[in-house]
Amino acid sequence: MSAVSATPPSLPESVQQWHCEMSETFGGLCPESSVDAAPVGTVSGVSLGDVGAFDISGSPQILRRSARAAKRHGSDLLKICTVRTGSAILRQSDRELTAPPGAMILYDVEHSYALRFDGHWSCTVMTLPRSAVSLTERELNCALERTHDGRRGSGALLENFISGAVASQVDGSAAGLLGDAGVNLASAVLMQGSAPATSGRSTREEILRYALRNLDSPDLSVASIAGALHLSPRTVQRHFGDGDLTLSALIRRERLIRVRRDLTDVSLRGHSISILAARWCFHDAPAFSRAFKAEFGAAPSEVRNSPDPNARERH
Repeated sequence: MSAVSATPPSLPESVQQWHCEMSETFGGLCPESSVDAAPVGTVSGVSLGDVGAFDISGSPQILRRSARAAKRHGSDLLKICTVRTGSAILRQSDRELTAPPGAMILYDVEHSYALRFDGHWSCTVMTLPRSAVSLTERELNCALERTHDGRRGSGALLENFISGAVASQVDGSAAGLLGDAGVNLASAVLMQGSAPATSGRSTREEILRYALRNLDSPDLSVASIAGALHLSPRTVQRHFGDGDLTLSALIRRERLIRVRRDLTDVSLRGHSISILAARWCFHDAPAFSRAFKAEFGAAPSEVRNSPDPNARERH
């Protein structure tokens, strides 16, 4: 494959070459400007049977596969992108995943997507047939919903495999065998990402456990939970969209329950109500009092002074 300088060129032909190279290599993929300068970059790759391995770098830009391109260049390929430098944001369907350096993201070439790179960036990419991956549909969907670690374990092995394959430019029968090895490595990485589903623990339960362990953290939010569990914020919210409470409302209710418990704890009588509320991230006294009374049917002071606090709880 020909390479284009990653330094912003002065000749329009160089920009056009980058557009052509991306489109021809990745089936209609189109670079778009995300800053004032035109997008440029460099790509080198190698074919390993049905598997492709690529080393790519460039200036700030958006790499977009439109719905029209996806229809015109139909494909059953999956892509695995590992960010080396810079950062990326993947948007596909209702998913949005942020990938800092070392993060690995999976996406489906059959559907349109946009991959935004901020700053000068570099990444490795593997393309592989969806049918070759040794995962169930449920496991694969779970793997699509999260980022994966490309710096440790099987993720690091896969990233080194991709970059090593590009550097060595293996061909002939050995290339196909290496492609098979790459598919097995990729399956191992993606299967780790689907562990919550395969071990019988639902993603919803995983989210809830994390939230309950971190109720005393002022930074607890849908975004922080998504980041910690390598999920998109939309995925986190979707798992609580069919219940009576949103995740944010559930977190607030659990915090209120813990304040109520502390108010009835004799060993904490020396602490003021405001201190106990702040312990669970309620720092606005009037707002806390209103929320507490709405939840339990009694003011915090009434619960603290009641001889039988449970009698006042609203069911």
